[in-house]
Amino acid sequence: MSNFYLSDPNIVINGNLKPLEFRIYSYCCSQFNVKNMSAFIRLVKIGGQFQRTKGEVEEILINLNKIKFYDRPLISIKQGPHYIEFDMPAHKYFLEQIGFKKYQMSNGWRALNGYLKQMNQTSNKVYKYPELDQWQLLEKLQSLPPEELSKIKPGDLQYPWMLKNVRPKT
Repeated sequence: MSNFYLSDPNIVINGNLKPLEFRIYSYCCSQFNVKNMSAFIRLVKIGGQFQRTKGEVEEILINLNKIKFYDRPLISIKQGPHYIEFDMPAHKYFLEQIGFKKYQMSNGWRALNGYLKQMNQTSNKVYKYPELDQWQLLEKLQSLPPEELSKIKPGDLQYPWMLKNVRPKT
């Protein structure tokens, strides 16, 4: 669960971010403290994570500052008394829209849980071999005769990418 974080899907769809800008923004979202609604952005950590210099990271954060969602910048930058302070106004607004508020997380988690349950209920697709995990599925597909294997389409499987990995029997 440590790799779970919330991020606005509209930024992915409509953000027009360069790949590195998106990766850095996603990293900043993963470091965002939802409980007290504060950003934890350190230039050196980002530079180390993405093998960039401090200057390159600053330039990318300045670019993210120019991109606006919900009339708010993705990253805001201001000079504090002793160091540069960063904030994520668009991300905060997104979390508040879901129901997350500072020190009041229950509404947000409840809304998120309801959405995930709804997503699971709307998926009534019946897959072939649903009881198998992806590696068992690969073994099963490799053991099938070629004529039966050719009838299976990727949409029939819970793990469609495993169909590409099947090596025909020799």
